[in-house]
Amino acid sequence: MRRLSLFIEESIDEGTQWAAVEPNGEAMWAELRRLVSTFLHEPFRAGAFQGGAPREAYFVKCDAQTTKAREIEAGQTKVVVGFAPLKPAEFVVLEVMVKTAGPDGE
Repeated sequence: MRRLSLFIEESIDEGTQWAAVEPNGEAMWAELRRLVSTFLHEPFRAGAFQGGAPREAYFVKCDAQTTKAREIEAGQTKVVVGFAPLKPAEFVVLEVMVKTAGPDGE
């Protein structure tokens, strides 16, 4: 479970480097949700997660509730990822801070 968590966290970190030049707002958050969900769907399909449907196996949150104004001003976006590994039989939740441009793309 630890290796899977590290793999997911590092993959999200590496796969979201493009966000450093994007304005921090809803459009970018939607793209982050889409890309991270697409990424998590692969281990789900490979049988790494519990659940018969994606919504039972993982979730991705990235919006105005996860990313506060102070984080936006600091050039960060918080992506909250939850997944249900096969063992232990509980949901694991990770918070990944993504470096972004400020609210105006600076």
